[in-house]
Amino acid sequence: MGHGLRIGWRRVIGWIAAHALALQTIAGGIDLTQSAALGLVLALPTLSGAVAGHSEGMMQTRMVGAYRVELHVLPAEPFFSRRDVADKHIKEGMEIEGGAAPVAPDAGSHPNHHMVVRVFGGRGGAVVTDAKVTMSFIAVNAKGQTAGVPTDVPVVVMQTIGGGPASTHYGNNVTMSPGRYNVVVTVNDNQLVFSVTVSHAPAAPMNHMKM
Repeated sequence: MGHGLRIGWRRVIGWIAAHALALQTIAGGIDLTQSAALGLVLALPTLSGAVAGHSEGMMQTRMVGAYRVELHVLPAEPFFSRRDVADKHIKEGMEIEGGAAPVAPDAGSHPNHHMVVRVFGGRGGAVVTDAKVTMSFIAVNAKGQTAGVPTDVPVVVMQTIGGGPASTHYGNNVTMSPGRYNVVVTVNDNQLVFSVTVSHAPAAPMNHMKM
C-alpha cells in the first residue's frame, strides 16, 4: 500500500511539473519548477485541513446551573420570517421565532459571523426553547486583559429552517475582527464566560448552521 501511495504522489507531482506553464499562467507568472510543484503538493493536505476547519466554524460547551450551553461561531447566516419560509419555499437559513431584530448578512455593519448558543436541560437533556438569553463579547489583548467596551448582541430566537423546535438557538449575526474575545452569556440569570479566538470569515450567508 505504501509503495502504491508513493507512485500515486509521483504521478501527481509529475502532472504538476508537466503542466507547470499552465499553472504558472493561472498563478500569475510564478516560476513553478518541479521542486516548487513538489512543495505545492506537500502543502495540499495542510491547505485542505485549514479550509475544512474554517468552514465548520467553532463550538464550545459549558455547564451553568441546570443547563448545558453550546456556543457556536460560524459565518453569517440569512434570516427569514415564518411566512417567507412558507410562501417562498425557502430551504436554508434561519427561521425567526422571536426576540430581537435580526442583523442581515448585507447590513451596513458588515457582519461576518453568526454567533449563537444552544441551551439544553443538563448534560443529556432536551433543547430549551424558551430560555431567557443575553449575550455580549469583548476583545482580549495579548496580555489576556479585556480591551475596550463590551458589544451587546441583540438576541434573536431562531430555528434552522426545517429543523423544528429541536434546532432552537439564540443569538445573531455580529461583526468581529480576527482576535481573541470573551463571550459573556446569561441563561435564565445564570452567567458563564467563553474564551474564543476568531479568524477571518466571509461577510456572506454560508448556511453552515445544520441543527
